[in-house]
Amino acid sequence: MSRRSKWIVSSGALTSLVGLMVPAIGHSEDAGKKNELEEVVVTAQFRAQRLQDTPIAISAISADTLASRSAGDIAAAANAAPNVNISKGALGFGQTAAVFIRGIGQSDPHFAVEPGVGMYIDDVYYGVMTGSVFGLLDVDRVEVLRGPQGTLAGKNSIGGSVKLFTKRAGPEPDAYAETTFGGRNLIGGRAATNITLLEDKLFLRVAVAGRRSDGYVTRLDYDCVNGTHLIGTSRVRPDCKLGTEGGEEVLTGRAALRWIINEDVEDQLILDNTQDRSENPASKLINQNASWAGTANFITGPHSYTNYENYISKPQESGLRLLLQSLAPPGVKVGNPPGPAYAMPQTTPLDATGVTNLLRWNLGGSMHLDSITGYRKSDVQFSTPGDGSPYSINDQIWRLKHKQFTQELRLTGTMGSLLDWTVGAFYYDANGVSSLRVTIPGGTVVGGGDFVALDLLARDPVKTSSKSGFAHTVWHLADGLNATAAVRYTSDEKTYTFNRWDDRLEPHWLLIGLQNLPKTYKGNNTDYRLGIDYKWNSDLMTYAQVSTGYKGGGVNPRPYYVTQAVPYQPEKLTAYEIGAKSQFLDRRLTLNASAFFNKYKDFQGTIYSCPAFTPGNATSPCAMTTNIGDADIKGLELEMQAEPVDGLRFDASIGKLSFKYTKINPTSGLSLGFKNVYTPDLNLSAGVQYEFSAGSHGSVIPRLDYSYHSDFFTDADNNKPLNKIDSQGLVNARLTWKGPNDQWEGALAVTNLTDEFYYVSKAASTTAPYFDGTGRPGEPRQWSVTVKRKF
Repeated sequence: MSRRSKWIVSSGALTSLVGLMVPAIGHSEDAGKKNELEEVVVTAQFRAQRLQDTPIAISAISADTLASRSAGDIAAAANAAPNVNISKGALGFGQTAAVFIRGIGQSDPHFAVEPGVGMYIDDVYYGVMTGSVFGLLDVDRVEVLRGPQGTLAGKNSIGGSVKLFTKRAGPEPDAYAETTFGGRNLIGGRAATNITLLEDKLFLRVAVAGRRSDGYVTRLDYDCVNGTHLIGTSRVRPDCKLGTEGGEEVLTGRAALRWIINEDVEDQLILDNTQDRSENPASKLINQNASWAGTANFITGPHSYTNYENYISKPQESGLRLLLQSLAPPGVKVGNPPGPAYAMPQTTPLDATGVTNLLRWNLGGSMHLDSITGYRKSDVQFSTPGDGSPYSINDQIWRLKHKQFTQELRLTGTMGSLLDWTVGAFYYDANGVSSLRVTIPGGTVVGGGDFVALDLLARDPVKTSSKSGFAHTVWHLADGLNATAAVRYTSDEKTYTFNRWDDRLEPHWLLIGLQNLPKTYKGNNTDYRLGIDYKWNSDLMTYAQVSTGYKGGGVNPRPYYVTQAVPYQPEKLTAYEIGAKSQFLDRRLTLNASAFFNKYKDFQGTIYSCPAFTPGNATSPCAMTTNIGDADIKGLELEMQAEPVDGLRFDASIGKLSFKYTKINPTSGLSLGFKNVYTPDLNLSAGVQYEFSAGSHGSVIPRLDYSYHSDFFTDADNNKPLNKIDSQGLVNARLTWKGPNDQWEGALAVTNLTDEFYYVSKAASTTAPYFDGTGRPGEPRQWSVTVKRKF
């Protein structure tokens, strides 16, 4: 059976799953006014509140809204919020993302570097960036909290947090099954259902999903296409095609067991698993140099979804090793000659498993205890040829294995009508191993090769622990007037052990000091939040606050030399914010606005030129995490939802941001005029839909969505124009049919309707020994058809 046939069978199995579990029954219409603007309840402040009553900058998107926007993962969901930028597969690392809110975040997927935006599922913190582009499997809502969440979300939520909440098991059927097919041989399916195991006591919810599609960038054999014999052809097909990049192959499953022990105690146990065998991210060579390319041109057309990558890495002899060997006494060996060429994997496999336990215990009166326990493990491998050509200039195979345990306790209560309070504690313990092979023949010899020509193996264990205690209080000072006071204390510790070998597993001749070298970081911090809000009437609330955030420090996780294995300090943020939340026209119009000013200290970033830490003051090789400097960040945000007439709905958001360095660490090599990475000055999104009645046949809903961001850089050194992502606007369209009684649903969706060619990220260097660069093209236009049945 072919792989595509297997996926068709799998999709059919997913679609029929619910039908096997529950009988087909009528689906009742939602209660309430059909055309009233959706009211979303959030738990950002440890208790259920209307979004409009929560005095922080937060965007909340329900499952229905996510479906109407054709949002298939957390990136598509969160990017509709103002001043949020989530770029999938940043820097060529698949199954990860660069996540930034208000100009603060992290693009480095190494788990030794802390994320700047906290990612959560069902309140369980994810301590790694790998696998952070969560698929929206059986989701209830997504909450995007902007600004430092040091006292609320806690660990490393200095820029904000993104929280995904899944549906709970219960007595109602709430079952569905859907199947999708589309362009590039897309085939997928999703299904979920509730099962009552014990009346009024024990409920099970099961959800499964699968998705597969072909890649959208074609890898071509250079000699075959150009009629040359420069490389030594690798073609296996007459059409010169070697393979593709950007294809998907993902299976996910989730089971939630909810036990209502008694009227005061309830427990939910959740198991989830993801198996991802997708192809490596799409890539395209955007820079080459005659020093290594010679007269060959490996750059394909500017809007062509093609490259000449053959996934063969060729280590080169080091001129420095040969020189030292010639000077060495007889019988003394200096290192080893380079090993043979080797094949790099063409996929980015990810296996992730999680166990979550959510316990709520009502202790009497207004007091209850929440226990949130999480265990997660993940194993992912990246294959990243940094040149996108048949030559070897900068190749990397990287495997990250990670395990984490988290435990959070929250005790929540009230003190009459005066005070709402929550106190709690959080514990995080993680162990990971970073294993990689890095081959940098360099770019100063045609075909690859330079004086150093590194080829190394590494295996670095990393152990991380974090403990914190917190208190959050809301004082009801007068009718409609509230004051918030909160504090959190955090203590962090990390231990790194560096190891560097050559391909024969002997200590690398050039990196002797990086053998079984331990480095430890310890630090602590206290965050606070002080705020005041006033509810002028039932439809208008204003607030002002000052809050802080913290991201832990560490040790540079990618030293090429002992002199680069140096610590960096935590970064800290103090944010001043005002905002308003309002509703008009009988709640047919919602307008929320915020303005903020941030003082950002000891900003952490990655630099690729570090002569101050490299022998001989060489600029590279270098990929060093360090404190770059201080910055001021200010911005404005506006969100709107409107239904001026029944059936017609608008939603829009706009974010304006200004990032300016006020101090630069001179060893970083940067300038005051630069901006942070993945930080556009402007982003906006807008959508419109109208529901037409089809009488006894249900209704039809056409929808258009538009998203835009201004240009931004993917390298902290803004003097590298090749790392600039141009401004871009994308249009998505969706036509949905909803059958009578809301049992059947069908949708035709088109993403990137105008078929724009654009880049998601870039990684380029014009300095030795690389002289190369690749970009990750975004997906071209894609259509899909989905059929859904509710039970």
